Amino acid sequence: MFDLTGKCAFVTGASRGIGRNVAVSLARAGANVALVGRDNAALDQTLQAVTTLGRRALALQADVTNAASVEAAVVAACKEFGKIDILVCNAGVQKLKPFLDMVPEDWRGLIATNLEGAIVTMQSVGRRMVAQKSGVIIAMASVYSFIGAPGNSIYCLTKGGLSQLSKALAVEWARYNVRVNAICPGWIETDLTKPYMQDQKVIDAGLRQIPLRRFGKPEDIGPLAVYLASDEASFVTGQAYVIDGGQIAH
Repeated sequence: MFDLTGKCAFVTGASRGIGRNVAVSLARAGANVALVGRDNAALDQTLQAVTTLGRRALALQADVTNAASVEAAVVAACKEFGKIDILVCNAGVQKLKPFLDMVPEDWRGLIATNLEGAIVTMQSVGRRMVAQKSGVIIAMASVYSFIGAPGNSIYCLTKGGLSQLSKALAVEWARYNVRVNAICPGWIETDLTKPYMQDQKVIDAGLRQIPLRRFGKPEDIGPLAVYLASDEASFVTGQAYVIDGGQIAH
Protein backbone atom coordinates (compact mmCIF):
# COMPACT_ATOMS: atom_id res chain seq x y z
CA MET A 1 0.00 0.00 0.00
CA PHE A 2 0.95 3.63 -0.52
CA ASP A 3 3.63 2.69 -3.06
CA LEU A 4 5.04 5.70 -4.92
CA THR A 5 7.75 3.83 -6.80
CA GLY A 6 8.53 5.52 -10.11
CA LYS A 7 6.74 8.73 -9.17
CA CYS A 8 8.39 12.16 -9.14
CA ALA A 9 7.49 14.70 -6.47
CA PHE A 10 8.14 18.45 -6.53
CA VAL A 11 8.19 19.87 -2.97
CA THR A 12 8.51 23.58 -2.23
CA GLY A 13 9.84 24.76 1.11
CA ALA A 14 11.74 21.48 1.29
CA SER A 15 14.77 22.77 3.17
CA ARG A 16 13.47 22.14 6.68
CA GLY A 17 10.51 21.40 8.94
CA ILE A 18 7.31 20.05 7.42
CA GLY A 19 8.64 20.34 3.87
CA ARG A 20 11.71 18.26 4.62
CA ASN A 21 9.69 15.58 6.40
CA VAL A 22 7.15 15.38 3.59
CA ALA A 23 9.94 15.04 1.03
CA VAL A 24 11.62 12.27 3.02
CA SER A 25 8.28 10.51 3.61
CA LEU A 26 7.51 10.54 -0.11
CA ALA A 27 10.98 9.18 -0.83
CA ARG A 28 10.54 6.45 1.77
CA ALA A 29 7.41 5.40 -0.13
CA GLY A 30 9.42 5.16 -3.36
CA ALA A 31 9.25 8.60 -4.99
CA ASN A 32 12.12 10.56 -6.49
CA VAL A 33 12.01 14.14 -5.27
CA ALA A 34 12.79 17.62 -6.59
CA LEU A 35 13.58 19.73 -3.54
CA VAL A 36 12.81 23.43 -3.88
CA GLY A 37 13.81 26.21 -1.51
CA ARG A 38 15.96 29.28 -0.98
CA ASP A 39 18.59 27.87 1.41
CA ASN A 40 21.07 25.74 -0.52
CA ALA A 41 22.84 24.39 2.55
CA ALA A 42 19.58 23.27 4.17
CA LEU A 43 18.35 21.80 0.87
CA ASP A 44 21.51 19.72 0.68
CA GLN A 45 20.68 18.22 4.07
CA THR A 46 17.26 17.20 2.79
CA LEU A 47 18.85 15.85 -0.38
CA GLN A 48 21.19 13.65 1.67
CA ALA A 49 18.23 12.33 3.69
CA VAL A 50 16.43 11.41 0.46
CA THR A 51 19.39 9.84 -1.33
CA THR A 52 20.23 7.80 1.79
CA LEU A 53 16.91 6.04 1.16
CA GLY A 54 18.11 5.07 -2.31
CA ARG A 55 15.97 7.61 -4.19
CA ARG A 56 17.04 10.18 -6.74
CA ALA A 57 16.86 13.78 -5.61
CA LEU A 58 17.47 17.17 -7.15
CA ALA A 59 18.04 20.32 -5.09
CA LEU A 60 16.71 23.45 -6.79
CA GLN A 61 17.21 26.91 -5.38
CA ALA A 62 14.12 28.94 -6.26
CA ASP A 63 11.93 31.71 -4.89
CA VAL A 64 8.19 30.99 -5.13
CA THR A 65 7.45 34.72 -5.23
CA ASN A 66 9.21 34.87 -8.61
CA ALA A 67 7.34 33.20 -11.47
CA ALA A 68 10.43 32.88 -13.67
CA SER A 69 12.35 31.23 -10.82
CA VAL A 70 9.55 28.71 -10.26
CA GLU A 71 9.23 27.92 -13.97
CA ALA A 72 12.98 27.32 -14.22
CA ALA A 73 12.82 24.89 -11.30
CA VAL A 74 9.87 23.04 -12.85
CA VAL A 75 11.68 22.78 -16.19
CA ALA A 76 14.78 21.42 -14.43
CA ALA A 77 12.74 18.83 -12.52
CA CYS A 78 10.97 17.68 -15.69
CA LYS A 79 14.30 17.40 -17.50
CA GLU A 80 15.76 15.32 -14.67
CA PHE A 81 12.79 13.05 -13.95
CA GLY A 82 10.74 13.18 -17.16
CA LYS A 83 7.58 14.49 -15.50
CA ILE A 84 6.09 15.64 -12.20
CA ASP A 85 3.49 13.35 -10.65
CA ILE A 86 3.16 14.97 -7.23
CA LEU A 87 3.30 18.63 -6.23
CA VAL A 88 3.48 19.70 -2.59
CA CYS A 89 3.06 23.46 -2.15
CA ASN A 90 4.61 23.87 1.28
CA ALA A 91 6.60 27.12 1.08
CA GLY A 92 5.25 29.58 3.62
CA VAL A 93 6.05 32.34 6.08
CA GLN A 94 4.34 33.69 9.18
CA LYS A 95 4.34 37.07 10.88
CA LEU A 96 2.69 37.51 14.27
CA LYS A 97 1.47 41.10 14.50
CA PRO A 98 -1.75 42.90 15.48
CA PHE A 99 -3.82 43.78 12.43
CA LEU A 100 -3.84 47.52 13.18
CA ASP A 101 -0.02 47.50 13.35
CA MET A 102 0.32 45.83 9.94
CA VAL A 103 1.86 47.88 7.15
CA PRO A 104 1.67 47.09 3.43
CA GLU A 105 5.12 45.50 3.47
CA ASP A 106 3.91 43.01 6.10
CA TRP A 107 0.80 41.77 4.33
CA ARG A 108 2.32 41.88 0.87
CA GLY A 109 5.14 39.61 2.03
CA LEU A 110 2.72 37.08 3.53
CA ILE A 111 0.42 37.10 0.52
CA ALA A 112 3.33 36.91 -1.94
CA THR A 113 4.78 33.75 -0.39
CA ASN A 114 1.81 31.91 1.09
CA LEU A 115 -0.81 32.56 -1.56
CA GLU A 116 0.70 33.97 -4.74
CA GLY A 117 3.64 31.58 -4.46
CA ALA A 118 1.24 28.64 -4.44
CA ILE A 119 -0.73 30.12 -7.35
CA VAL A 120 2.42 30.47 -9.45
CA THR A 121 3.64 26.97 -8.60
CA MET A 122 0.24 25.34 -9.16
CA GLN A 123 -0.04 27.06 -12.54
CA SER A 124 3.41 25.95 -13.69
CA VAL A 125 3.12 22.34 -12.53
CA GLY A 126 -0.63 22.13 -13.13
CA ARG A 127 -0.22 23.06 -16.77
CA ARG A 128 1.93 19.96 -17.20
CA MET A 129 -0.33 17.70 -15.14
CA VAL A 130 -3.36 18.73 -17.18
CA ALA A 131 -1.43 17.99 -20.38
CA GLN A 132 -0.38 14.53 -19.16
CA LYS A 133 -3.87 13.93 -17.70
CA SER A 134 -2.61 12.82 -14.31
CA GLY A 135 -1.21 14.29 -11.13
CA VAL A 136 -1.66 15.00 -7.45
CA ILE A 137 -1.38 18.39 -5.79
CA ILE A 138 -1.15 18.84 -2.03
CA ALA A 139 -1.38 22.35 -0.57
CA MET A 140 -0.04 22.91 2.93
CA ALA A 141 -2.72 25.10 4.47
CA SER A 142 -3.41 25.41 8.22
CA VAL A 143 -6.04 25.09 10.94
CA TYR A 144 -6.14 28.86 10.48
CA SER A 145 -7.97 28.15 7.24
CA PHE A 146 -10.95 27.56 9.56
CA ILE A 147 -10.38 29.55 12.75
CA GLY A 148 -9.04 32.96 13.67
CA ALA A 149 -6.19 33.83 16.01
CA PRO A 150 -4.98 37.14 17.46
CA GLY A 151 -2.06 38.59 15.54
CA ASN A 152 -2.51 36.15 12.66
CA SER A 153 -5.09 37.97 10.55
CA ILE A 154 -3.21 38.01 7.24
CA TYR A 155 -1.75 34.56 7.79
CA CYS A 156 -5.31 33.29 8.30
CA LEU A 157 -6.35 35.08 5.12
CA THR A 158 -3.60 33.42 3.06
CA LYS A 159 -4.19 29.92 4.43
CA GLY A 160 -7.96 30.20 4.02
CA GLY A 161 -7.40 31.33 0.46
CA LEU A 162 -5.04 28.43 -0.20
CA SER A 163 -7.55 25.91 1.13
CA GLN A 164 -10.31 27.36 -1.03
CA LEU A 165 -8.03 27.46 -4.08
CA SER A 166 -7.39 23.75 -3.59
CA LYS A 167 -11.12 23.00 -3.61
CA ALA A 168 -11.70 25.09 -6.73
CA LEU A 169 -8.86 23.44 -8.65
CA ALA A 170 -10.03 19.99 -7.54
CA VAL A 171 -13.32 20.67 -9.31
CA GLU A 172 -11.75 22.39 -12.32
CA TRP A 173 -9.11 19.71 -12.98
CA ALA A 174 -11.02 16.54 -12.05
CA ARG A 175 -11.74 15.93 -15.75
CA TYR A 176 -7.98 15.71 -16.32
CA ASN A 177 -7.45 13.17 -13.52
CA VAL A 178 -5.60 15.75 -11.42
CA ARG A 179 -6.47 15.53 -7.74
CA VAL A 180 -6.02 18.50 -5.39
CA ASN A 181 -6.22 18.37 -1.60
CA ALA A 182 -5.02 20.43 1.36
CA ILE A 183 -3.36 19.43 4.62
CA CYS A 184 -4.11 21.77 7.52
CA PRO A 185 -1.62 21.40 10.38
CA GLY A 186 -2.19 22.86 13.82
CA TRP A 187 0.63 23.77 16.21
CA ILE A 188 3.71 22.04 14.77
CA GLU A 189 7.20 22.49 16.21
CA THR A 190 9.29 23.88 13.36
CA ASP A 191 11.75 26.70 12.70
CA LEU A 192 8.77 28.75 11.53
CA THR A 193 6.93 28.46 14.86
CA LYS A 194 9.98 28.41 17.13
CA PRO A 195 10.11 32.22 17.64
CA TYR A 196 6.53 32.14 18.95
CA MET A 197 7.11 29.20 21.29
CA GLN A 198 9.86 30.64 23.49
CA ASP A 199 7.42 32.16 25.97
CA GLN A 200 6.12 29.70 28.56
CA LYS A 201 2.80 31.54 28.70
CA VAL A 202 2.38 31.04 24.96
CA ILE A 203 3.30 27.36 25.30
CA ASP A 204 0.83 26.84 28.15
CA ALA A 205 -1.93 28.67 26.28
CA GLY A 206 -1.26 26.63 23.18
CA LEU A 207 -1.32 23.30 24.98
CA ARG A 208 -4.63 24.19 26.64
CA GLN A 209 -6.14 24.42 23.15
CA ILE A 210 -5.00 20.91 22.19
CA PRO A 211 -6.85 17.93 23.70
CA LEU A 212 -3.86 15.63 23.11
CA ARG A 213 -1.81 18.09 25.22
CA ARG A 214 1.22 18.15 22.97
CA PHE A 215 2.42 20.07 19.96
CA GLY A 216 2.73 18.28 16.66
CA LYS A 217 5.99 17.40 14.94
CA PRO A 218 6.81 17.45 11.22
CA GLU A 219 6.77 13.64 11.37
CA ASP A 220 3.03 13.82 12.04
CA ILE A 221 2.40 15.35 8.60
CA GLY A 222 4.42 13.26 6.13
CA PRO A 223 2.35 10.04 6.33
CA LEU A 224 -0.85 11.86 5.28
CA ALA A 225 0.96 13.39 2.31
CA VAL A 226 2.06 9.90 1.25
CA TYR A 227 -1.51 8.63 1.42
CA LEU A 228 -2.92 11.55 -0.56
CA ALA A 229 -0.20 11.13 -3.21
CA SER A 230 -0.87 7.40 -3.57
CA ASP A 231 -3.32 5.48 -5.73
CA GLU A 232 -5.14 4.43 -2.55
CA ALA A 233 -6.48 7.99 -2.47
CA SER A 234 -7.62 7.92 -6.11
CA PHE A 235 -11.20 8.93 -5.15
CA VAL A 236 -10.08 11.70 -2.79
CA THR A 237 -10.04 15.27 -4.07
CA GLY A 238 -11.17 18.71 -2.94
CA GLN A 239 -10.65 17.89 0.74
CA ALA A 240 -8.89 19.69 3.59
CA TYR A 241 -7.41 17.35 6.19
CA VAL A 242 -6.77 18.75 9.66
CA ILE A 243 -3.89 17.43 11.78
CA ASP A 244 -4.06 19.39 15.03
CA GLY A 245 -4.31 17.08 18.04
CA GLY A 246 -8.00 17.92 18.30
CA GLN A 247 -7.58 21.70 18.51
CA ILE A 248 -10.50 22.82 16.37
CA ALA A 249 -12.73 20.05 17.75
CA HIS A 250 -12.15 21.37 21.25
